[in-house]
Amino acid sequence: MGLSSVAPVKLLIFARRREGMSKKEFDDYWRGPHAKQFMDLDIVKKHCTRYEQYHDDATVRAEAESAIGLPNSGWDGVAFLVFDSAEGAKAVFNDPDFQAFAAADEPRFCSAPTQYQMLIGDPEIIHSS
Repeated sequence: MGLSSVAPVKLLIFARRREGMSKKEFDDYWRGPHAKQFMDLDIVKKHCTRYEQYHDDATVRAEAESAIGLPNSGWDGVAFLVFDSAEGAKAVFNDPDFQAFAAADEPRFCSAPTQYQMLIGDPEIIHSS
């Protein structure tokens, strides 16, 4: 499967809030101004078919991670983006308007490093109930 594949591309973005910013401020900014500005970009409208945000309670997540033996991830939020194809995702991330937006906006509410994980294609469902 090459980059020209029309299979959907899913991107998970694990974000930590900027130092000195409360969780509420982070959540409010991320779900408000950031999401609106991102979704208003023409290239995003063209290629991003789904945008989800996960705002969880850090204490509950840490307890759940600990309960199954995982280290505390420390993430303040996770974004799940679906693009129409790998070429569509590439077009978004290489777009000058997107790059200018990300460079200016992400430091307003996120601290580095942010982690990315990409999934290509459709899942093989092993079990669903």
